[in-house]
Amino acid sequence: MRLIKILILCFCTTIGAFANETIPDIIRRPQRGEAPRYPEDTIIGSLGRGTASLASYSFARNFLNAIVSKNQNAPILSDVGTILIKEILEKLAPINPQRFRLGGGREEADGSISFLVRFMGREEWMAGELYIRFEEEEWRFDDLLLEEARDISAGEDGYRFDFSPYERLF
Repeated sequence: MRLIKILILCFCTTIGAFANETIPDIIRRPQRGEAPRYPEDTIIGSLGRGTASLASYSFARNFLNAIVSKNQNAPILSDVGTILIKEILEKLAPINPQRFRLGGGREEADGSISFLVRFMGREEWMAGELYIRFEEEEWRFDDLLLEEARDISAGEDGYRFDFSPYERLF
């Protein structure tokens, strides 16, 4: 077992060094004045702040952290209401979320800010949309719409292999 761990470590180190040599610095590092590069989630799209303000993005992250940690006494949840928090936690209970991903925010027509979110458990995930609103000089929770839970190992429509046009000719 120890030999396998050593071999894996050597392989990862070699691949990491090889990747650093083959990818030029101009591609790996953002240039001056270039917008930061954020990773993308295949379900909810690009991660990061999006067009939302930093304050709204921070509020959304803190709110979701409290939800995932199931901390009903968190100060950020104090304005939401016990019944609503329990409903959200009950909807998320089947997947037992361990972490979340927060997509870029955008301003809605009614003035609220919406964020796409994905909660991930060990075997299932659930996507949704978080709405927050700026009232009385602070950000407040407005709504959280959640989809049905989905299995992590299953693809959207399952795996479908489609031959390229060149392979069809042969």
